Amino acid sequence: MNTIRTLATVAAVALVSISIAAAAAPESKGGKKWKKGQGWDAFAATFDADKDGKVSKAEMAAKRPGFDHFDTNHDGAVDEAEVDALPAAQKNPKIKSWIARFDTNKDRKVTTAEWDAQRETVFDRADKNHDGFIDSTEATGDLLNAGSGA
Repeated sequence: MNTIRTLATVAAVALVSISIAAAAAPESKGGKKWKKGQGWDAFAATFDADKDGKVSKAEMAAKRPGFDHFDTNHDGAVDEAEVDALPAAQKNPKIKSWIARFDTNKDRKVTTAEWDAQRETVFDRADKNHDGFIDSTEATGDLLNAGSGA
């Protein structure tokens, strides 16, 4: 059950963060071809501010592209109406469950504090060697597959 919850959290964060990234990633390890806005290259293009080939927790925390995309009225919280209004929610019903997954205090909205806490948890799980960074070897498998919709 904890694994399913972890994968759901990773999937949600990766889907939102990686799918909004502007860069297209070429072929990844294992021959999988990522679509535009997916894969390690897109993740690194979004979060690796110092371009050292790895993403620190501070670099990831400094940007909230997924949250900012959902928070259309820019009030620091995302409610159900904002999610429902997104064109992506019309095409992908799973996006509509985003609030339930991230709303830890069950007030039917997700604040930046709730979002950041989930992202920190996901970062810590992805940082397999616990060095405070995620690199391309750690950001494979579930994290990137979840972001690609696989």
